[in-house]
Amino acid sequence: MAENPSDNTNDEMTGRVSADAASSGSALPGNDAFGDFSGTPVEGFDFMTAEDDGGASGDGVGAGESGGAGDAGEAAPVSRRHRRRMSPQHIRRIKRRRRRKRILIGLGVLLLILVALSAWFGVSAMKTKNELQQAVASASGMQETLLGGDSAKLNAQVSEFSGHVNNAYRQTSSVLWAVAARVPYIGDDITAVRTAVTAMENISSQGLPALTNAIGALGDVTVQNGTVSMPGMTQAAEGLKQADTVIDHANQSVVAAPTPHIQQIAEAMSKAKEYLATVDTTVHNASVFAQIAPSMFSTDGQSRTYLILAQTNSEIRPSGGLPGSWGTMTVTGGKVEMHEFVADTDVTPTWFDQPVIDLTAEERSLFTDKLGRVAQDVNFTPDFPRTGQIASAMWKTRFGTQVDGVIAIDPVFLQNMLAVTGGVTLSDGTVIDGTNTAKFLLSDVYAQKSEDEQDAFFSEAASLAFQHIMDKADDPKAFLKAAVASIEQGHILMWSANADEQKLLEETVISGRLATEASDPQVGVYFSDITQSKMDWYLKREVTSEFDKVAANGANQYTVHIKLTNMMTADQVASTPQYVLGSQLEGIANGQIKTAAFVYAPAGGRLVDWTMSDGSQFDGITVHDGLTLGVKTFLLSPGESYEITVHVQSAPGVQAPIIVRQTPQIEGRTEGK
Repeated sequence: MAENPSDNTNDEMTGRVSADAASSGSALPGNDAFGDFSGTPVEGFDFMTAEDDGGASGDGVGAGESGGAGDAGEAAPVSRRHRRRMSPQHIRRIKRRRRRKRILIGLGVLLLILVALSAWFGVSAMKTKNELQQAVASASGMQETLLGGDSAKLNAQVSEFSGHVNNAYRQTSSVLWAVAARVPYIGDDITAVRTAVTAMENISSQGLPALTNAIGALGDVTVQNGTVSMPGMTQAAEGLKQADTVIDHANQSVVAAPTPHIQQIAEAMSKAKEYLATVDTTVHNASVFAQIAPSMFSTDGQSRTYLILAQTNSEIRPSGGLPGSWGTMTVTGGKVEMHEFVADTDVTPTWFDQPVIDLTAEERSLFTDKLGRVAQDVNFTPDFPRTGQIASAMWKTRFGTQVDGVIAIDPVFLQNMLAVTGGVTLSDGTVIDGTNTAKFLLSDVYAQKSEDEQDAFFSEAASLAFQHIMDKADDPKAFLKAAVASIEQGHILMWSANADEQKLLEETVISGRLATEASDPQVGVYFSDITQSKMDWYLKREVTSEFDKVAANGANQYTVHIKLTNMMTADQVASTPQYVLGSQLEGIANGQIKTAAFVYAPAGGRLVDWTMSDGSQFDGITVHDGLTLGVKTFLLSPGESYEITVHVQSAPGVQAPIIVRQTPQIEGRTEGK
């Protein structure tokens, strides 16, 4: 049989390989170790078989190279190894690995970017917070400066405030802040901060310039020798009105901003809201004053007559106290002239047979028709505009004089003003001043004067003190500051018979009106004496409120706590005049105080629930001018306290916080400490 040439070749190759192996001293592994090298690559080592386009094998030996050094001129045979085709599954695995690698790299880069942006945003947020805090701090004294009319100081405060606000605005107006505002959860916090900063920027760029231009007119107000002068006030009114509009809109936008989740931001927003609310109120009151003061003080040379009600807080009424002395004040060309005061018993020596004006069914039910028939009961209602209408009609019916307005004052107002003007000496030599007026007129006088002397004494004290205040107001800034404090505390109230002026007055606290608009949530807590005594000098009153929660209907809910304490001691009962202790009506012993409390819910809101310290309920729930209220009467012996806790809700969707209006306190005596 002929030999197969390939067999000879294989034998020669095997022999050469064996010889080479032997010469190198290594053993040749069997085929079971490396597999068959006849052209089929071993799976897992395919990198050894890859060929380039030039035909070079994976071991780097070229096709033209000799397979051995001793075979000159004869080309050694070359074994070519071919790559096995990979399966689709294997290809997919490779692609998945590559894709995962690219994704991981991308996520890493994104994470680095996010970390960098977060760090940058954190720094920006901290800068913004600091600028806001400094802006609020720099503006904290603006209210006092505004009232004092110090233009130079106000300009410096405005400049500092604007600088901080502008810095904060640059931070929050960036694209990053706009994007962050869309992030879930923290987006509300970012939006709240941006809203506050934008509001302050509007105040800085639009409101404060108008305010600084008008401030000089307030500083020019003077009261000398009983004459009020206010040059330039009419011109200043327009600037104040513009500033009022800008600041009011800014305040409303901040109130409507989302509630922040992060505590630090929530605290900063709370301070910003508090600041804006204060500035808003101050500027609005100044704006109203500038608009109506020239006409009310008759600076145009015309004459006006105002009825003055001097209230006695030791026998409390919702607006302050029993109106024991009535008198008139005439203003002509700014010149103030006081006329004789008379006792309330002279206004109605006998009660009117019918109310002097028509009373509503609600008024008759709550306050009886004595509201319109008896002079000392005209302020049974907490709505002072109604008191002004009734008192004006009563004065005209009794004395035939039509007044242009009604002003209510009390001994605390007189004391505040006498602290500025100095004391006044009464006909019996008594000096009342900025330290003793309230105590003397609300307590001491009853031990020093007989009942027959008291009415004349009160009338003289009210008339002389008021005239003294108008004659001796040599420091207009201090005078204005004391007047504003009295207005804010409720110790002076005013009603105008002029409809346009009254409309403006009702936008301020001096009007003493019931707030009947849902957008102006006001809780009312008012008291009225039932003892028919002067015991309320000893009645300590504490009224507090705090936010509770957002109810299911979207309304803000608050907790209002009321506590009253009879501060009289057993020893004082024994030494106190009977006139002060009262006439001992049925069921009331000496030293006891019987009081009626009226708790009003905000307009559009409601009284949710309530708890009395004795476990009882409201005597009744009713409605007055569209407002829901609860009425409760209670009797306190010396040393006893009575507490009422009420949950109230404002109208659903109203974000403005509630304002608690209450019967004026006797500061330093009856307010809770």
